[in-house]
Amino acid sequence: MFGDADRLQQILWNLLSNATKFSPPGGDVAVHLSAREDHAEIVVTDTGVGIPAQFLPHVFERFRQGDSTSTRAHGGLGLGLAIARHLAELHGGSVYAASDGEGRGATFGVRLPFRSGDNPAHGQTDLPEGSPVHAETGVPTPQR
Repeated sequence: MFGDADRLQQILWNLLSNATKFSPPGGDVAVHLSAREDHAEIVVTDTGVGIPAQFLPHVFERFRQGDSTSTRAHGGLGLGLAIARHLAELHGGSVYAASDGEGRGATFGVRLPFRSGDNPAHGQTDLPEGSPVHAETGVPTPQR
């Protein structure tokens, strides 16, 4: 999988910051990364305030917030998830959200496609042998 590392980091940061912002002190935030047949999937799950069913279809819209009152407890402009969606789509991917309702936490995921032949789950990539990889993560790094 190749993409703009800064923008991919921004997607993950937006999902993580939402999860922590809407989780209570002592709540849990979990991150799972998996390789599927044709894409990588990152899933962020929290034990936070959850999302009302009627708002769930709108969570990725610009300037939309579950609590739009002037006395809401959490700040922000309502752009983080919209930006995450836009950046994922620019990379050929998609985002999704799920929640069992208010007080039941939320799950946000991003799916990003592999290039043809780039599936670490199969131990094969289109990278030539000896291509540079990040020392700590093993992720391929672009040659400059």
